Amino acid sequence: MLKEETCLPSQNPDRLTPESRHVSSDREKTLLQQISQLQQEIILLQKHNRDLHLALSTTVEHGDLIETQLYEVNQQLKAEVEERKRAEANLQTLLKIISRRKEDLEIVVHTIMEHGDVMDHQWAQKLSEINKIATLDGLTQIANRRRFEEHFNQQWRQMARDQASFSLILCDIDHFKQYNDAYGHLTGDDCLRQVARVLEQCVNRPNDLVARFGGEEFAIILPQTKLSGAIRVAERIQAEIAKLKIQHIQSSVSPYVTLSIGIASTIPDPNIYQDTIIDQADQHLYLAKQSGRNRIVFDNDCSIRQFASTEI
Repeated sequence: MLKEETCLPSQNPDRLTPESRHVSSDREKTLLQQISQLQQEIILLQKHNRDLHLALSTTVEHGDLIETQLYEVNQQLKAEVEERKRAEANLQTLLKIISRRKEDLEIVVHTIMEHGDVMDHQWAQKLSEINKIATLDGLTQIANRRRFEEHFNQQWRQMARDQASFSLILCDIDHFKQYNDAYGHLTGDDCLRQVARVLEQCVNRPNDLVARFGGEEFAIILPQTKLSGAIRVAERIQAEIAKLKIQHIQSSVSPYVTLSIGIASTIPDPNIYQDTIIDQADQHLYLAKQSGRNRIVFDNDCSIRQFASTEI
């Protein structure tokens, strides 16, 4: 009996069902996408590889330069650190100094608070001494030109307010240059001191002032003094100088030191330049010298009083 052969169905694609064909298409798309993604990743990896290779090559080529730059930066940082340390040390030293000064100042303030009255008195004395030194002539120890100008201006204004008389005497040692040449400058200095003492002894009112006007020339300010009073003072000065009998062998006037004197007197006017009286006294002194010296001139008409040395 013949066996009946069983026929298996053939796998012919043409005979696939639509569902099978759809599944096969989806798988192909997925595989293609995966392949494309892998290709892109490969490209990126290749690019990264090239960049790394380039960076590595650059580092190798410029390694020495980078190392030098790093060393310089490191040295600069070290220098800055040292500079900051020095600045900090200086600041600490300064703070210590300030602290000590503060302590010293506190001690001074405390001392002033405890002994303020005594220190005020001492400082007032020192200031008075300094002012005195600043207004004295070092050689003769009478008022200097600076003190003369201060006192002159003060008294001129006061006499102008009071409408009182103001007199000025200028006197000069006759032939003093020849005296210095004959006896020497040290003896000349002693002569100036003696004359200065006589001038101071001849005035005695509080506001009268004797000053060294310059060289061998002296000035005497006489507030509240008329011309007649100034003449009496000048005559007394000449008499007292004659009493000294200071030898002067080079003088053409007398064997002793003598003075020529010019006087000016007025009632100060605020509208008149105050140096006018100085100019007048100086002009009268010049006339006294021109007229023979050892005399007093007190107006431009050459009203002269010559001192007779034989009176002494």
